[in-house]
Amino acid sequence: MPEIMAPSLKERLWHKMRRDLAHYVPEVTANRLLMCCTCGRFLPQECFDLEHIIPQQALKADPASVRSNPATPANVRAGNLLLCKKPLLYKGSKVYNNGCNSWKGKFYDTPISELFSGRALQAQLGHKVTDVHIIGGLVLGYLAMVAEYGYIITLMKSGLLMREQFFQRHNFHRLLGTRHQLLLGGTMPTESP
Repeated sequence: MPEIMAPSLKERLWHKMRRDLAHYVPEVTANRLLMCCTCGRFLPQECFDLEHIIPQQALKADPASVRSNPATPANVRAGNLLLCKKPLLYKGSKVYNNGCNSWKGKFYDTPISELFSGRALQAQLGHKVTDVHIIGGLVLGYLAMVAEYGYIITLMKSGLLMREQFFQRHNFHRLLGTRHQLLLGGTMPTESP
């Protein structure tokens, strides 16, 4: 008798995200599409890839006791979500070839990792927190909320604002209040609680 393979993490996320989206957009039950939570396009499964919310490179800053704990593997610590990999178009012209998944990786993974490692806060070494770091933190928070609470976050007015902010990597969205344009920092813990 052939062995039945367990569904992959990507497949489990696909079905979980589609069920959640169907609560708010019932039309998706009649098709095989999912909405990308960053660009808002409805796309088929082959147009999505697994995205680590916290970049794998940032997890290197985790305390050794956390990294070695079997209850907290890297996939759990990073959090996972599906983002599209279909080329991004604006007014019919291609602006980025690899979709939202690679957009996040290219423009936000390094600033997020610098925040997690504490390098961005080391002013004495010539580093400084920039708007890109703060926007990376906003993107991280938005994606983490989508992963935790689902499409309700994406479909809210503030979710639309964050989806638009995702593509404005150097400047704050004009509707984003000044109080949301700051980052509070501290030192990384050296031991797990």
